[in-house]
Amino acid sequence: MKYLLLFCKILIVWLLSIHVLFAQVKLSWQERTEIYQNLPSSIQIFEYQGNLPTNNRKVHIVLAKINLKDKNLEIKSIASQEGKGLEIVPEIAQKNQAILAINGGYFSFKPDTAKGGLSSVSLIVSEGKTIATNQFAVSRKDASNNTHICYPTRSAFGLRGRKPDIAWVYAEKGKNYFYQTPNPITDDFQQSQPTPKLPSKRKKWKVTEAMGGGPVLVENYQKRITDKEELFTQIAGINPRTAVGYSDRQEVIFLVVDGRQEISEGVTFEELADIFLGLGVKEAINLDGGGSSTFWVNGKVINSPSDKTGLRKVASVLVVKMKNK
Repeated sequence: MKYLLLFCKILIVWLLSIHVLFAQVKLSWQERTEIYQNLPSSIQIFEYQGNLPTNNRKVHIVLAKINLKDKNLEIKSIASQEGKGLEIVPEIAQKNQAILAINGGYFSFKPDTAKGGLSSVSLIVSEGKTIATNQFAVSRKDASNNTHICYPTRSAFGLRGRKPDIAWVYAEKGKNYFYQTPNPITDDFQQSQPTPKLPSKRKKWKVTEAMGGGPVLVENYQKRITDKEELFTQIAGINPRTAVGYSDRQEVIFLVVDGRQEISEGVTFEELADIFLGLGVKEAINLDGGGSSTFWVNGKVINSPSDKTGLRKVASVLVVKMKNK
């Protein structure tokens, strides 16, 4: 009996390892030295142009690996026009002396109609100050066209000093609390409001910088996509993507996938999670994508944004800058 139990444990570990191995998407990344030669050695830029090995779909992906062990670097969450307006990524980046930037969280195209006139509907914390919170409630219609008010704990990327973190966050009276699990929801959109003890015991999320988005893609080195709980299933298909993840090596990864173009169709949440697993991240989160997806490095946009009218104005960006600049 003892040996049977040992065999079963070994079998379970092996099966889990096989599952993770096949879930990973290993791509042949090319280093883009001509772009980052003027950047510090703690930032590396990589590109992939080719086909997804799982389905042969064309994709173009750019990413930055940012080593936070370099104490001269800092990652900042920046709100456009102090949270009251929209600007293109290069404008926000240059105003803030950034050396690298990606678009951030979700937003309203009509800031004056958003809560308090804010353009962002995702969490923004900058230098310890909350500029915008995640949405308090979201409405959805069920199959019978009945409207339901839902209370998602949407996810965010944050920094506690120089330590990256990803959490499911809900705000109450201007304070941000994180939960160990997302707020559950039924198939017919029944989702109660979070409490201090539900969906788990909440704690204050003490971060100096944070950018909301969603859904979570990877948790503790495992694929865990919480688009249902965070109410993002409507955008789970093939789209341009912006995302951020981190490893145990104090390395943060900014990543953008182009889409809606002949050279790059985009990816699903599932595929995006698999790409991050192939990069060895501990946790990863999706940010606003579609026409918003923009990657700016050293004064130029290095991806191919999908809006035919040009760069889309956004409400927030994640930037990397040198300290004291």
